[in-house]
Amino acid sequence: MQLQESLADFEQSGLGVIAITYDAPQKQQPFIDKFNIQYPILSDIEATTVKALGILNQQYSEGQPAYGIPYPGIYVLDTNKKIVGKVFIEGYKQRVYASSVLAYARKVLASN
Repeated sequence: MQLQESLADFEQSGLGVIAITYDAPQKQQPFIDKFNIQYPILSDIEATTVKALGILNQQYSEGQPAYGIPYPGIYVLDTNKKIVGKVFIEGYKQRVYASSVLAYARKVLASN
């Protein structure tokens, strides 16, 4: 929800927002509708992307309901789609705040 609340700030800075979740699209839709989410939320049901990026939360084994959940965090990509910054937190109960993400992205992109 924080990302949606801060979406205009990201857009004014020339930044886009995309989220990835391990939930199937039909499970995401009630959240999208309830909070009027205006940015893409991608499904990674098999955790293929999460595994490839090395951000799979290792607390859960295949077959457990939370399997596929990534560590919470963000990647910052430049206009060439190259990763130029990232912030991830090990615990799933903590989150990276949207205001901090925006400040970090501005800083990282300004230095590239």
